[in-house]
Amino acid sequence: MGYRHPDQPPDTGAPRSTSLAKASTLLRVVAHRFPTGGTLSRIAREVGMNTATAHRLLTALAQEGLLTFDPYQKTYHIGFGLLEIAESAQSVAPDLQLRHRLKPLLNRISLRTEESTYLSVRSNRDALCIDVAEGTYPVSTNTLLPGSRRPLGVGAGSVALLASLPEKESAELIRQNTGRFERYSGITAVEVEDAVVACRRRGYALNLGRIIPEVAAVGIAFRVPRSGETVAVIVASVLSRMNDARRQEVISVIHDEIRRLEHQAIN
Repeated sequence: MGYRHPDQPPDTGAPRSTSLAKASTLLRVVAHRFPTGGTLSRIAREVGMNTATAHRLLTALAQEGLLTFDPYQKTYHIGFGLLEIAESAQSVAPDLQLRHRLKPLLNRISLRTEESTYLSVRSNRDALCIDVAEGTYPVSTNTLLPGSRRPLGVGAGSVALLASLPEKESAELIRQNTGRFERYSGITAVEVEDAVVACRRRGYALNLGRIIPEVAAVGIAFRVPRSGETVAVIVASVLSRMNDARRQEVISVIHDEIRRLEHQAIN
């Protein structure tokens, strides 16, 4: 017998699309049974569906933005497109509220640096990308989409979020995520620990092509005024472009826009 969420309406015998019903079941399973992501085999087994059918439907849901697929961990997660749909009926989702509030900041940073700029928040043991502002530089470095997840400690923004936590809490999260790091170009827990220490020392996280060759990124975490939420802003560029001087320029732009946001919150 397949999975049936307790809030799902009973079957009244009315005609319905079999594919739609199966896709809806998959969405519910991912949301309620696999909040940190589920593999194809686990999801298919949970709903009593053959893997070929599950793969076809999960792929279609991901293409529509209702799910996201992490190619490193081979896991499916609830997509940001689904949250956007929910927002139209109930605009209380904290992540979406942050996204709307910080979109001007993200756009200004992208415009001033010419680089793709990302906004991420913590979601349990992961860093969740909630918005992207595409850069104008001819070479694209888009490595994340809204809804993409990475374990805390993988990537510049993820490291920045991890470093913003108390040491005891961040150390525990590194311990919990240890088995997940190696799926991202063989990253180790020791590397993550060193990156967190370096981030705390210099005030920003730095990734120089460690996950995706030839792509560099800086990440800065800060507490959003009047919200109590901590977010990370990430600016990515081709590695050859992110030299020391350019890096400091990007960091200055990010700090300048954070100060502008803080000033607006006071006045």
